[in-house]
Amino acid sequence: MSKVTPQQYRDAVDRLVADYRAAGPVEAKQRNYRPVLIGHGWCAEVHRLAEAALLLVDEGYGHEALILLRTMFETTISLHWLSQKGDAGARGVLAEGDRTSRAALTDLEGAFALPQHLIDAIKNLPVEKTDESETFRKFQAQCDQIDSKRELYSVYRHLCGYAHPSTTGAFAFIEPTTRVPSLRAEPRTGTSVVEATAAMCLIWAGRAFDEMVSGKPRKQFLRSVARDLGLPPILPPVS
Repeated sequence: MSKVTPQQYRDAVDRLVADYRAAGPVEAKQRNYRPVLIGHGWCAEVHRLAEAALLLVDEGYGHEALILLRTMFETTISLHWLSQKGDAGARGVLAEGDRTSRAALTDLEGAFALPQHLIDAIKNLPVEKTDESETFRKFQAQCDQIDSKRELYSVYRHLCGYAHPSTTGAFAFIEPTTRVPSLRAEPRTGTSVVEATAAMCLIWAGRAFDEMVSGKPRKQFLRSVARDLGLPPILPPVS
């Protein structure tokens, strides 16, 4: 993996995005549409985030692209988890969505005069709590079911340093090599991590979604790109 150049990662991302856009209609396995509907949205989001991140890199905003990597990485892991859990996982995602909507409504009711039909619509959502909804609620739990060594969660936590106010983001604008640390207008963060992480996410998100549709139409292509980059072609199964 260390022998792969940033340009090779970049070329791979371009190939992965182009192949995804060229893919034709997909058919859910066993007519099980719920996980496919959610998975399609997440897979599309990962691909668009990868394109957006590289646009930022091209304009000299590689540091800011790292914020998008955090969402891209999190969505990729959740997509893989969903592909393994199937319809039970989809029900968990939907249940957690209903829970967060209700929680947000409680907060908003005290601050704004919301339309009554909106209040009624959210309050009438069915309440469901399952093992999968509890796992989906805690991203670390998803990572632990895939990777017991917590390497995936460690990457996520590192990327969170760029997505939230933290010393990780702040210190990128400090030059520590001078006798008295000086302040920088431009960040020190390199951009090669953007291309490499985007390639990983596109391969793993693509394979996860491919497992959810009939025929696994992109399997061989995604495997070949992973092989060229020395990357695992798919994340480990959920334990």
